[in-house]
Amino acid sequence: MGKMVVLKPVVWNGNGYLAPTGETTSSGFAGDHGYGHEEWNGRSDWVWKGWKVFHTEGKGRMFDYADEGNLGIVMTTMKDGQFYAVGVAAAVYQNNQRDRSAIAKELNLRANGADLWKVPKIRGLHKNKAEFDAHWKDSYEWIRWRCPQSHFIWFNPPIRIIPNDVIPATPPRQAIAKMHSGYQAVRPDQALGIIAERLPPSHSILAWLSTHDFDDVRDRKVRNAPPPKGKGGRSAGTATDPYTRYLQENEFQITPKHRHLQSAFEAFLKIPKATHIVPNLQRVDIRYHDAQGGLVLAEVKPTEPQTMRFAIRAAIGQLLDYCQSHNDDPRLLVVVECEPNRPDDILLATDNGFGLAWPVGKRFEFRWPIATRQA
Repeated sequence: MGKMVVLKPVVWNGNGYLAPTGETTSSGFAGDHGYGHEEWNGRSDWVWKGWKVFHTEGKGRMFDYADEGNLGIVMTTMKDGQFYAVGVAAAVYQNNQRDRSAIAKELNLRANGADLWKVPKIRGLHKNKAEFDAHWKDSYEWIRWRCPQSHFIWFNPPIRIIPNDVIPATPPRQAIAKMHSGYQAVRPDQALGIIAERLPPSHSILAWLSTHDFDDVRDRKVRNAPPPKGKGGRSAGTATDPYTRYLQENEFQITPKHRHLQSAFEAFLKIPKATHIVPNLQRVDIRYHDAQGGLVLAEVKPTEPQTMRFAIRAAIGQLLDYCQSHNDDPRLLVVVECEPNRPDDILLATDNGFGLAWPVGKRFEFRWPIATRQA
């Protein structure tokens, strides 16, 4: 399975999606209760364990792609017959029930019920405060998605969408997906045609969308549509090379993947009784002494197979930089996220005097230069 990006309708909110405003006009949950959980998506403090958390309804294949973090969501809305993009998220995962409960507790979402009850439309849709409180007790633990903070942005003001500019058709296309319960899968260049001009060239969302590993869109009219119109659409058609994508996604942004890999390596080091394990000191991800007493400086690099060589190359440069501030002679180690699948990638490290490590289950496999002591 590759990646998928969708246009996902959400309710309109005229106050930056900081809290529900009572402007909902849709049917379904929002129509019945006067608000949608997505109306808090614009809050910068909706962060849990380093992840940006947010909500839209979900359906069908969205969940399949979100299992592996391969889902992108352009959140769209409609106001006075016009379509807008209000936010975008990439590398999206689904929160399970345990996650949703933990998120609600950490962000104190239960307390939002008092503010909701102050909204006239919400009061008008519920019999009384007790009935609303019972509803909110069953509803506040419902934040469906999470993604790296670096892969989320909320647009203020929203971006106007001209449907036929994004997905040209004959006769001209008049609409994109409207139903909050549904979604519209699109090509990555079509998604970029909406958002590209509002993001800096180095933004991780642009890098995530500018790859060749997206699955085909099932809707033939969308799949076979001409390229998007306008500057954003034309620029979206050119995918960045793997090295540029690596730098954009991993060098310029600190992602949860980096933290998870670093934490796993730190935990493993305690098994062979490494000592003096110190993370994040003077730009070095991890420094430690191995069982034989030697100092090791480790640079952690989240990787995919296609970016492995670029990750090792970048780490070598950083480790050499860090080494200049040490009077002793530390060993230098690159920690990557997956096993290198090409021998010359391993040799790039070891032939130049660097160690290489990657996870195998809960352990880590090491490769050191032949003349270097083994960890």
